[in-house]
Amino acid sequence: MSILLIDLGNTRLKWALAPSHGDMSSDFTEQGFSTHDSPNQLSQFDQLSKNQIIEKIICSSVISEDKTLALKKHCQTIMSQAAWFQINGTSAIKHLGSQYDEEQQLGADRRSMALGAHEMFPGKHILVVGVGTATTIDLITPTQHMGGWIFPGMSLMTSALNANTAQLPNVSTEDQTSSLKIGTNTNDGIYQGILASHVGAIMMAQEYVKNQKMTLDLMIVTGGNAKKLIGYLKDSGSSLTIHHEEQLVLKGLLAWNKMGLS
Repeated sequence: MSILLIDLGNTRLKWALAPSHGDMSSDFTEQGFSTHDSPNQLSQFDQLSKNQIIEKIICSSVISEDKTLALKKHCQTIMSQAAWFQINGTSAIKHLGSQYDEEQQLGADRRSMALGAHEMFPGKHILVVGVGTATTIDLITPTQHMGGWIFPGMSLMTSALNANTAQLPNVSTEDQTSSLKIGTNTNDGIYQGILASHVGAIMMAQEYVKNQKMTLDLMIVTGGNAKKLIGYLKDSGSSLTIHHEEQLVLKGLLAWNKMGLS
């Protein structure tokens, strides 16, 4: 018996299989983990349903309700024995409180990342950085999700500059230089500016926590641009322990399952 974990993001659909009694140390193998660039590819689960007995389907979705419902209906058709659970901003609120003004408005992915971080590093003050289509920075204490920041991700920033200016190119954020510096041409100027905005925001978040008379224990960085950003953060001279967790949303869903899915 297995649990199907699904992370429906703005750009990609990720899923993983975990044992029904899986713990937070689970590493998703190639046989039990998959990423697709389109969140609309429903047929990818058809073969899975023939090879696995799925007990539960646990989903985090930040896409439209219609598209999420389409996936839910498809999964329930091909895996009729599986119960469907969908995380939201109020999930496991008794395990990890929230300082959000309206808890239900917190994105499912951020709630899942918060629960994952809280479960993996109990009793710690953690900065959770998600670097995807949007970049998010969240502060987790031993008892509360305190809130955070949301701003455009690296690719979204460069495409916005290209779409809203007459002459600026759509610069790739892939295969760029390995150090933060002043740009001496337009492409480097755009890329380095985007990079500086991310590193600067994270440093400001650390300073904010310090001003609140709290001490951070570590930072968790996750998402498509995580490895790249971690390198620059280390070069910036930060002494804070940085943990790379490639699939923190999925790990958070596993944590929610451990908490009873309430």
